[in-house]
Amino acid sequence: MEQIEIIFYVLATFFGQEEGRIAADKTLVTINPKTQQIEIYQQDLFGFVQTDKDIQTTKEQWQELVNEIEKNTELSPSLQNFSLTNAIVEQKENPEVELNFKYKKASDLRVMGIWYNDEKNQFSINQISTHNIKTKDGSLDGNYWIFDGTKPFSFTIEPFLQMPEEQLKYKMPLEKLLKVD
Repeated sequence: MEQIEIIFYVLATFFGQEEGRIAADKTLVTINPKTQQIEIYQQDLFGFVQTDKDIQTTKEQWQELVNEIEKNTELSPSLQNFSLTNAIVEQKENPEVELNFKYKKASDLRVMGIWYNDEKNQFSINQISTHNIKTKDGSLDGNYWIFDGTKPFSFTIEPFLQMPEEQLKYKMPLEKLLKVD
């Protein structure tokens, strides 16, 4: 079984950028098997910064990502079976990103760590305690969240809730980071 990829909560990974500095504290993922659509909504964006140079690099990366999203640019090579159908960047006080994709077949989701069992018509993802996965649509069976393959389902991921103190001090909310001169 595949692990949930960082693609869900590190924004740059959707566009093949290396060393992404912008992540989401909370990501809501919704999959509709009938329409073969996946929505990814990233909230509470932040950057990992240690120096003033890191702040500038992260600000530049944010602007680059916003430009790429607005241009509907090419996705990461690992997402070649997906098409970006809609992208919204909310540049309000607390920036948020919503990305909507179409996929061709259920097995395409495997690259995102979502496994499909054709015999049972079920989707599943690994239960990783540090990812703090929550859902009302699935059931926990051992180490896997299981979802009915006949209807839409959602789950949230909050992988940074239990960050070690030594890393927590480098976490800066994106809205604060963008205001630094």
